[in-house]
Parts: sequence; C-alpha cells; structure tokens
Amino acid sequence: MGREEEENEEDELENMEQVLFQGPMYGRETDLKQNARLVKAALVPVKRMMSSALGRRAHTILLEPANGRFSIRFVIDGIPYPAGAVPGQRGMAMVQMLKVLSGLNPQERAAAQSGGIFAEFEGTKFHLLVSATPLKPGVEKLMIQVENPKITHTKASDAKMPADLAKQLRDFTEDSKGIILACGPPQSGVTSLSITALHCVDPYMYSVFSMADTGGKELTNVTDFAPEDGHDLEMSFDRVLRREADLIYMNPLTDPAVVQTMFNFADKVCFVAEIPANTPFEAIQKLIAWVGKDEVAKKVKCIITQKLIRLLCDDCKQAFRPNPQLLQRLGLPPETTVLYRAPSPPAEDDENAPTIEELCEDCDGVPFHGRAPVYEVLEMTEGMKAVVCDNFQLEAVKEQMVKDGMRTLQKDAIRLVAEGKTALEEVQRTFRPPAPAGARRRPAPKGKPRPRPRPE
Repeated sequence: MGREEEENEEDELENMEQVLFQGPMYGRETDLKQNARLVKAALVPVKRMMSSALGRRAHTILLEPANGRFSIRFVIDGIPYPAGAVPGQRGMAMVQMLKVLSGLNPQERAAAQSGGIFAEFEGTKFHLLVSATPLKPGVEKLMIQVENPKITHTKASDAKMPADLAKQLRDFTEDSKGIILACGPPQSGVTSLSITALHCVDPYMYSVFSMADTGGKELTNVTDFAPEDGHDLEMSFDRVLRREADLIYMNPLTDPAVVQTMFNFADKVCFVAEIPANTPFEAIQKLIAWVGKDEVAKKVKCIITQKLIRLLCDDCKQAFRPNPQLLQRLGLPPETTVLYRAPSPPAEDDENAPTIEELCEDCDGVPFHGRAPVYEVLEMTEGMKAVVCDNFQLEAVKEQMVKDGMRTLQKDAIRLVAEGKTALEEVQRTFRPPAPAGARRRPAPKGKPRPRPRPE
C-alpha cells in the first residue's frame, strides 16, 4: 500500500463513526484503570479495526501472528479478505486489549479463553464473541464473531427456509415419534438450523419442551424442562412424558449413552437435536456406531443440513436471457426467460468506463450483499432404510437421494438462481473444492455500505 493510500485510509477511519464498547458479556467485569498502559497502547487501534470491520459488514474478524507481524482478516459473506497487518508488538497488545474488554485474563496465554463484548455501532447493538487460542508459549491468535441479537432466525420465514421444506419438517412430527437431526460444518449455523426445525412444529397442536442449553437463544412456545437432582435421563424423559410432551429439544448429541437412551424413547416422543457432523452421511455413520443400523433406520425421520450462499447485490445485478441448453443443464423450466449475474467489468481499452466499485456504492464492486441458506434433507424413506441396513456407502446414499427426489444442496442452490437471488457462477464457486493453502486473496472491500439488515 502506497503512502497516499495509507493517508486516505487514515482519513476515512478518522471520519468513520467509532464503535462503542459497552462492557463484557456473560456477567463478567473488567477494570480498564488497572490496565491503563494497555489501554493507552491498544484501545484506539482496536476501536479502529472493529469500526472498519462493522462498517464493512464483517461477521468474523481474525488476528493471526505471522512472520513477526499480526495479519488482520475480515470475513464478509463467508469470504475472508486481508484487512492489513500490524507490527507484532502492537498486534499482541490488541489481542490482550480485546481480552480485557471481554472480561478475560490478559495474563493467561497458555490456555484457550472465550468471552464476549457488548458493543454499539451506528445505532445498532452487537455481541462480539471473542475466542483466544494459544499457538505457542506467549503467542495467541484471536477470533471475533459478530452477532446482531435482534436477528434470531427462529422462524422458518426469518431463516429464509422455503415453505415446502418447513411443511415437510412439520409433517415429520405429526405422529410425535422419531428423531430429527441437524448437522453441518463448524460456523455453518447448525444450532440455528436445529432451532428453526424445532419451530416448524405447530405449537397449537403439539406440546414442545426443551432440555437443551440454548446459550440465551429464545425459543418461542417452548417450555423449558430442568431435570431434578438425582434423576437420570430415563427418569427425566418419563417425567416430561407425563406432562404429555409431543416433542423434546435436546443438547447436541456427543454422548453415546445419551443417544442410546434417546433412541429408546423415540417411539414415545419426537426428538429434535443437532449432531456434530459435517454431512448427513457422517451423522448416520456416528449413529450407527452408537446404536446400530436397525435402530437408525427405524427411529430417524430425517437429517437436515444447510450451506450459506452469497446473494447478488440488488442494485447492480444484471439480467440476461438464458439459452435453452443452459436451462436444460440446470434442470430449470424451458419457459424461464430471465436469470441474473454479476455485472461485467469494463472493457480494458475504455479508460473512461466506470469500474464496478464506482457503479455500485452499496456492494463496493464485490458485487454480492448478504447470504441465504440452501438446504439438504436426507429422509429415511423405505429405499434409504435399505441402503442404511444393507449397503451403507456414500455413493449408495447419494444415488438413493437422487432416486427418491430428495432436496440436495446443489439442487436447492439452483432454486436461488431461478429466483434471481444469486448467480450460477456463485453456485459453482460455492461447491468448488477449497483453494490450496497460501492462495492469494483479494483485499477487503473498502467502501462503507448503506445500512441493511444483516441477512445471516
């Protein structure tokens, strides 16, 4: 970055409204006076970094040591962008400053710590979830996840879940039996997905209880149920069944003994939970190891996963008329007359043509703004039961899903293309194998987008 660009960026930061830190989360306390030297050295750089990140809609901020410096990256709509670097000593001070603001112990550098900061930026309240991870003695990396507490995604409509999928999940609970699971990679919103699936149930027809720690997330029309001291899980299930429960929301399934007990009761009540697994196939693998193939085939209703995909910027996306061959390849109706794509860059020989950044202030030439989920649902159809019991292999599962017409991630992504919400090129990028380590990434967008609700 040249000196002139640095000065322009400094001017931009000076003119930007600064984030307000409003204390640690989770009932913790902090005393800035006891850390006066750290505050003097690092509070201003931290505020500038966070103000820039929030102004650019970053949902994750990463500070990582590398080659004597700390690199800063902003993750915007799932894409990591370099956002500068600072000298190693200043970077370490920024990490410790953020720990102090989170109510964490800045002197503890050998163990992982996590906390949070209440913050406000341009009139919007945010929760900044801070995680510090030691890499080697005295050196840590830090991740900040940004949450807007007013955006909950508890209802299917809030989560942009298609109405037919919400109905499908509702139908799975009609007999008040069986198991519905959500899974997905880390940071893919699995907990929110499981809560959305829970809220597909008709609360006026069914009695819904929660035995899960939701981390402060509110569950609508759901009754909390706390096990009594001395009661094991079987006794707790018996108690909640005496209250005529139709559905129970559980903590993430990590303990085989809990899963086995849950399966034993799955012919009396319906369970909804998340399971740590990247894909439905991996989820079934875990369940088979814990309870056996027959139990999985009999008790599991479905396993749902999601993937977030970037949405085209409404202000600069370009319409085009697809040819019949493209529609046939995508499986879209032949009467489809228009699809959308990102705007093309100006011709190289036209020096006066405006750049994409100049054409669209809102997305600063990315040209995407926000994300929406696409879904995959592995249903335990009769055909899938046979696959699970007889030939449980990945290819066999995929073939059965296609044969039964199940919703897959790629198929659902084409739905967003047909609706004009994303581009075919974005679908191809989303499902392309990951780039090799060390691949060069474009710098973070510098424009300051006009306020919009955070879509994820």
